[in-house]
Amino acid sequence: MLKKSKLNLSFFHITKKLLIFLCIVFFAQNNFSSFVYASDPIIKSLQVYANNDPNSLPVLQLNSGDKLKINFEVEAEHTPSFAIHFKICDMNWEPYDNLLLQGTNDNALRNVNVDRLPNTTEGAEYFVSESFPNRDVQFLSSGNWMFYITDSYDDEYVYNFGKFYVVENFVELKTEIQDWRREGNISSNNALDRVENLKVHFNLPDSLTPFRVEHVEVVKNLEINYAQKILKESFQDNKAYEWDGSNSFTFITRDLEPGNEYRQVNLNDRNKYEYPITRAHFDGIEYSRFYQLGERDFNGGFKLMNKNNEYADYLIATFEFAPPEKIYEDIFIVGSFTDWEVLPGYKLNDKDGYYSISIELKRGIYDYQYVTGNITDEDVEDIDWRIFEGNYWETNNNYSIFVYYKSPDKGEYDQIIGYKKITR
Repeated sequence: MLKKSKLNLSFFHITKKLLIFLCIVFFAQNNFSSFVYASDPIIKSLQVYANNDPNSLPVLQLNSGDKLKINFEVEAEHTPSFAIHFKICDMNWEPYDNLLLQGTNDNALRNVNVDRLPNTTEGAEYFVSESFPNRDVQFLSSGNWMFYITDSYDDEYVYNFGKFYVVENFVELKTEIQDWRREGNISSNNALDRVENLKVHFNLPDSLTPFRVEHVEVVKNLEINYAQKILKESFQDNKAYEWDGSNSFTFITRDLEPGNEYRQVNLNDRNKYEYPITRAHFDGIEYSRFYQLGERDFNGGFKLMNKNNEYADYLIATFEFAPPEKIYEDIFIVGSFTDWEVLPGYKLNDKDGYYSISIELKRGIYDYQYVTGNITDEDVEDIDWRIFEGNYWETNNNYSIFVYYKSPDKGEYDQIIGYKKITR
């Protein structure tokens, strides 16, 4: 949780976007035919990616010329005025208060260019498209980075935020990945024990100190918030760490669940999906896919209808789901429209064993899935990603691998010294 300060930015204002979303869902589920217009701007369809790959994890190579793209649309009664601030974070995504790492006092774009959307667009009036680094924003250190979209006159008023990585390749990662069976506690259904065995090996250069190597982190597709950490500990369940006492390191996990191909919803057909309220699936209720391998997807991404299309408007889409048996946990929808974070505001409503939720989405194609979990305070815990979706070795996934190092430079920080993306 971020503490309230002038640039660390308050949690209260960050959660404001969730409160606005809940209001939209409330009106949609009570069959209101018009959208909710708030006096404050609402950020929609936020996209964050590196270079020209909108459906990959946003990763930039330091000092390489790579560009971070931030695109979004805005619902607002009047032309809004935004700033975008950047903060380098530790390995747990807590921002540092260190000007040596930031590079400048501000490290912010204060003159964000806001353009008008076509008058035919329903649900948003403006759009923003910016690239970084530029003359106002520089990424001088590798590591975890966050950006905050704020009011240009009030840095503490955060409309939305996002995460990305800046990496350096001081070490070359050699990887091996193979189908495996989970070791230890064996499940009653052997489909649940299908895992990937991933080995990551590297040799540290003499310029770096071995005891400062922290851990290896693996991100599946775009699931930043659920990265798997392989720690330097003598024993972890289904994980291992090897060091030869010199410069050679191997990190191993036998616990990567491949899952299933994501579900997809395609809202582009205006004859099937009429404005403003529609069912997400023309053929009705969705069911468990535990025993059904899905079709290829965007590996967690989404593709919006072109903003210049006269039908590129926003719909209230109702997702309907029926589990195969009585479920005692809550059911949530998670996907590219939630930044692949399971959130309390996306819990499905239960009515006699049939579950539903209404979400405002721009016309386009979105990856998503259904999970179970339990709400504790403002978080969802005990998430089960497989219960409705299944678990198949044949699933196509991207795995992004990061090596973290506690650098003694610039007052000490969590540096990313190695990165590799593999497709399985």
